[in-house]
Amino acid sequence: MKALIVYGTRYASTTEIAAEIGKVLKENGFEVDIKDSRQKDIDVEPYDLIITGSGIKIGSWTKETLKFLEKNKEKLSHKKIALFAVCGATRDDEKQYQEAQEKYLDNIQEKYLTKPPVAMGLFGGVIDPNAKYGIMDKLIMKMVKKDLENKGIDTTKPYDLRDWDEIRSWAMELASK
Repeated sequence: MKALIVYGTRYASTTEIAAEIGKVLKENGFEVDIKDSRQKDIDVEPYDLIITGSGIKIGSWTKETLKFLEKNKEKLSHKKIALFAVCGATRDDEKQYQEAQEKYLDNIQEKYLTKPPVAMGLFGGVIDPNAKYGIMDKLIMKMVKKDLENKGIDTTKPYDLRDWDEIRSWAMELASK
C-alpha cells in the first residue's frame, strides 16, 4: 500500500512528527512519501492513503495545508484519509484537549473532506519561548511563557509536549486500518 503524508509546519515540530509516522508505516510494509504542503502540485493519485496534518498557530492550520485539502477535495473523496494536528493542547487538560479536537480536527473534516477520515490524531508540539517570532506571536508567547513558569517549567529551553509513544501508537493503529 502506498501512503502520502502531507504536512504543514512553521517551526519544524510537525516535520518530525510526519517523519515518525512515515517511519512506523514503512516498518509495517507501506511505501511512504512525505511532502511539505508548501511544495507545488502534490499528486495524490498514486496513493491509497493520504495523511494530512498541520501545526497550529494562532488557532489555525497552515494556509498551504488547507489549500492542499481544498484543491484535492474531490480526489480525496476516493481515498483513505487521516488527519492530524500538532498544538499545545495536552491530555492533562481535558476541556482544552476537547476544544482543540473540535476546532483543529472535527471542523477541518467537516469543511474539507466529503467523508470521515479513517483516523484523526491530536498531538502536542514544541513550545519554544525563545524562538524568533513575529510581533503577534511574541505577544502570545509572553502569556504562554508566564503560564509555563507558573507551572514550574523552565522557559529557558524549549518545552516538548510531543508524546512519541502516542504518535507511534496512532501510526500503528492507522497501519492496521
